[in-house]
Amino acid sequence: MLKATFWASLGLIVYVYLGYPVLIYLLSRRKALATPPVQPNLAELPTVTVLIPAHNEERWIEHKIKNTLGLDYPRGLLQLLVASDGSTDQTVAIAGRFVSQGVEVNHCPERRGKTATLNRMVATARGEIILLTDANALLPPETLKILIPHFADPAVGCVTGERVCLPTCSSSSQGESLYWRYEAWIKHSESNVHSSLGSNGQILAVRKALFPYIPVIGDDFYIPMKILTSTCARVVFEPCAKAWIPAAATLRLELERKIRSHVSLLRDLPHLKGALDPRRSAIWWQFISHHVLRLVVPFAMLGSLALAAFLWNAGTLYRMALLGQAVFYAAALGGGLLTIGSKHVKALYVPFYFVMAHVAVLLAWCRWLRKRHQYAWERTDRILPQVPLAKGARHARKISAGT
Repeated sequence: MLKATFWASLGLIVYVYLGYPVLIYLLSRRKALATPPVQPNLAELPTVTVLIPAHNEERWIEHKIKNTLGLDYPRGLLQLLVASDGSTDQTVAIAGRFVSQGVEVNHCPERRGKTATLNRMVATARGEIILLTDANALLPPETLKILIPHFADPAVGCVTGERVCLPTCSSSSQGESLYWRYEAWIKHSESNVHSSLGSNGQILAVRKALFPYIPVIGDDFYIPMKILTSTCARVVFEPCAKAWIPAAATLRLELERKIRSHVSLLRDLPHLKGALDPRRSAIWWQFISHHVLRLVVPFAMLGSLALAAFLWNAGTLYRMALLGQAVFYAAALGGGLLTIGSKHVKALYVPFYFVMAHVAVLLAWCRWLRKRHQYAWERTDRILPQVPLAKGARHARKISAGT
């Protein structure tokens, strides 16, 4: 029984982070070869509302508005809307300087949280398509011309793009960049098979007619999943659409962001039970493999380590398994110590970031079980890139293109 549990724990970890991504990639390649992608052609462009929720974003809001005004899309079809959620700094005043250029500013004096802001603003938005984007995310000019053509297919409910980290002096830059490239690979494969699961909230276009009411839970994951489960519309991941965003200012803030993200997923699950039912859901296997099982991987990691130690005398294989895990965690510890000293060795940083990510899951479980989570919008502090924004964006293009 102990041996079976050990191998099940080890197999779960391998399946979640290697087996499932490879399987979904191979399925996407097979489908792509069997059915060439349809190139949508819009006879008439839809109206679009670019919605920027903001809470105390005085450092970013001017950059964001200027960036949004630079989007290449007919101005008569575009509504630019800044929604302030209880901002107490200069966010509203700065955004108000752009009213003469067509920017609309809506300010709610009471802070109610991002989901309440979206519920309030989407109902009054004029666009047929709602583009959600964060105040600290920069979008290239061609963003809408890449996203909008997908909506020519009536089966498409929303389209999301890739999140690309801008280079900063933050110690979390390397880890975030690697993680989001890995996630983009999986999302792209899922999208080719049927639908992407979840989205990047920095760049998410949604049909207004399908936009769901959001309970007091995380929006980035809930919106596309609710559309998938309640309307059967597809969620498309478009890798050519980029959102450039700096890494968290510190690793501590990145850890906190991950904790909040996993707490949101735990709170989302009761609202998305239908997605787990093979009789009703076309994405049940992907949902379980990509998201649900990740919530139990930390327990599998602890279990495989403890069981390998307990089975030390059961054979060479178990001794090798224990030593291998000991080396991995020692490398993670070394990577963490080097990172604290502002040094990076990729061979050590990767295991460190992997372990840190799963510590975040364990802490999320603790916070969720104790019901110690915030309903208000908690922004992750990010630092401006070391290079000018335009140059940083060009650098991000090179990163995302793999050059």
